[in-house]
Amino acid sequence: MMYSLPMAMTIEPEITADVPQEPKFRWFTIVLGFLMCWPVCWAVTNAGQSGIFSLMAQPIAGLILLLLFNIPMRRFFPNRALRQSDLIVCFAIMSVAAAIGGEWNEWVQADVFNTPFRARTDPVFRDHVIKEMPDWLIIKDLDKVKDIEGGGKPWQYAASKLPLFLPYYLAWGALVLSTCFAMLCINSLMRGAWCDRERLTFPLVQLPVAMSEGGGSTGMWKSKHMWIAFAVMFSIDILNGLNYLYPNLPSVPVKDLFFIDRAFKDPPWSNIGDFRISIYPFMAAIGLFMPSDLLLSFVAFFLLRKATHVVLASQGIPQSTFSGTAISPGPPYFDEQTWGAVLAMFLGAVWVSRDYLKGVWSEIRSGQRSEDGGISHRSAFAGLFVCFCIVVGFGAMGGLPIAYLIPYVALFLIFAIVLTRVRAQLGPPTHEFAFFGVNSIMHRFLGNKWLSDSQATWVCDGFFFMNRMYRNHPMPYQLEAMKMGQIEKLNQKRLFYIIAAASVVGLFLSFYFRQAREYRTGDVPGTDVGTYLNNILNDRKGPDIVGITMTILGFAIVMALDAVRFRFPGFPLHPAGYLLSMNFGVDYYWSGLLLALFVKNFVQRYYGLRGYDKLRSVAMGILVGEYAAETIWMGMALITHHSTYTISFNDRSLGVQ
Repeated sequence: MMYSLPMAMTIEPEITADVPQEPKFRWFTIVLGFLMCWPVCWAVTNAGQSGIFSLMAQPIAGLILLLLFNIPMRRFFPNRALRQSDLIVCFAIMSVAAAIGGEWNEWVQADVFNTPFRARTDPVFRDHVIKEMPDWLIIKDLDKVKDIEGGGKPWQYAASKLPLFLPYYLAWGALVLSTCFAMLCINSLMRGAWCDRERLTFPLVQLPVAMSEGGGSTGMWKSKHMWIAFAVMFSIDILNGLNYLYPNLPSVPVKDLFFIDRAFKDPPWSNIGDFRISIYPFMAAIGLFMPSDLLLSFVAFFLLRKATHVVLASQGIPQSTFSGTAISPGPPYFDEQTWGAVLAMFLGAVWVSRDYLKGVWSEIRSGQRSEDGGISHRSAFAGLFVCFCIVVGFGAMGGLPIAYLIPYVALFLIFAIVLTRVRAQLGPPTHEFAFFGVNSIMHRFLGNKWLSDSQATWVCDGFFFMNRMYRNHPMPYQLEAMKMGQIEKLNQKRLFYIIAAASVVGLFLSFYFRQAREYRTGDVPGTDVGTYLNNILNDRKGPDIVGITMTILGFAIVMALDAVRFRFPGFPLHPAGYLLSMNFGVDYYWSGLLLALFVKNFVQRYYGLRGYDKLRSVAMGILVGEYAAETIWMGMALITHHSTYTISFNDRSLGVQ
């Protein structure tokens, strides 16, 4: 089962379902939120390094700008000043738009036009992708897009190419948005359980809610501990940013301190993969809001994963950072273990919500109106069904069997549900799941030798966004928007439609902004579609008994951890730590979480709740300081097109500015 955080960490008083929610947002707030989508989506597509963690920098930067705008508004136009509910609506719109405009958009948009470029040197693209994918989904004629190479084109030129790209954007948009709307409908069906009954604590919304309090004038803004932490952290990041530009200036290392893996030159230890000592203060600060058992579990299972690499390498099985994932399938089968954990946690979530789900099904059958003013459960279920059918139909157009597609899409939504619930309950700093997806479990249980080359191409290219990475998975942002709306008692039906509209706006704005960036820089983004397809074409086989066994093992480990935690509530290992640490992602900042665990436990043991309250203010100060500095350095990079310092674990200099 999944366990909620201690009640002391909840962020709002209980809201009973029988109290009608009154709309407290103003219509100009909605307009302002959608206007802010333009700079936010522009920043997401041009400064992706700032948006690859759970609490993306771009929406927080937008919120900071609105708070600064609100300072003179509160003084000179108090009736027009933004209230907390206004700021939350704007942040909800920005975060949903940024999420769908992030990495999902990056992989989908690249599939539109990069195939003819890759086909010049890669036989997989030349002999399979170009031949098997339909003309209405990808551009095949290199002459149509060759002018991207060399760059130097202004945004007006990119806009003039929209008639070429728009039909492809609409085709891919139908698939991606149908997937997102299906997840939105699931969130609508489950919001009563996750936001009310189970009282999940939503750690990641604490920062935007606290920043918005009193329109940015009360609450944490009155805390001296917050301001001291803000001043220290902001100063460090500004100093480090200046050192980045002028290396003669001093700096204060707060990110990567030491790479342990580089100290090992010979196997088996040289096979340990990415293994670093780092802090990343904003991630450590997020760790202070997480339960101690999850922090310990993060670190323990991460170290277990690293030990597994070394042990296998000592037995003659070469290992690397991504061994056991879709990009390098096989031992130690981390993808399969993760899928077992996903299925176990999904069953646990269903069991916890079984009484609620019975009530939902009753309301679906009766057509009863929602008690909290949201769309009815019947409408949400109908929307889920229609969107599910659209996604299945998309795969059927590629010749994939319906009997294969139904569990395929269902498994993706099951993973989305588990990820969303874990994030709402525990608030991990990232949820990367690099090179993890539905392909791994489907092809372990069913094999892939029955797939034709055409079907294999379609499932690898058409559903690539379901199998690559999930740092910006839209579903958690949708639920967090609903939760923030509930805190302010906003009308949930209107909020549902606003979230849906933000998804559409975010996707198409990011399509264009990414296209404009490519014409300006000459950067033709890569894709791992060829690697995924190669793995199928060159390794035809039936069901993988070892892979199935490892999936069962992952399922059994989570069920065992749940059983032990139920029998011994103080047991320190959390199944979510196993789920999140078996795949690459926590590698960047595991030591920062270990530091957060020590600090948090020390303060709680020796200073009690009063000490933890001050520590929470310090954590807020660190977060605001880091995000404020990132806003400055990100803005400078966007305006000048020069690389700058970033708080992220991906250096901005690695990208083309």
